[in-house]
Amino acid sequence: MYDKTKFSMLNIDDFFSSDQYQTIEDFSYADVQGIAKGGYQIEFFYILDRVEALSIEEVTDNAFLIDKANQILSYLGFGFKIGYPFELADEFNHNYRFKDSVIEDQIRYYYDFEGMLIVLGITWEGILESFEMVNDKRIIDNRLEMFYS
Repeated sequence: MYDKTKFSMLNIDDFFSSDQYQTIEDFSYADVQGIAKGGYQIEFFYILDRVEALSIEEVTDNAFLIDKANQILSYLGFGFKIGYPFELADEFNHNYRFKDSVIEDQIRYYYDFEGMLIVLGITWEGILESFEMVNDKRIIDNRLEMFYS
């Protein structure tokens, strides 16, 4: 089961060695400045040494990255896995706030989860392909702005 304290304790060094990721000191995530650690596919976004966003996308063609992504999801306590069929659960079913389909062959579902934003990208075939988790209120507001305009 998901443990909210685990997200605040996320550390990229628990999943990757320092030569497996890059650090970008001046990075903007949804128009909020901070530090990004990772690569294009798996990104930890920090503000004042605290993880405020986690983004996992476009990893399904790389067994190493799928394994790392699923290690992170398991650490957080989620029962679903990237690259596998997504099964509806009490927390993640038809109770999403918004959905879009800006990525070809994928629908993204936006959930308000314990005051955080979780975005699940699911293919037309029902495979979980991407995951985003955001804690920072400014980033959440910026990510959802398009639905309010």
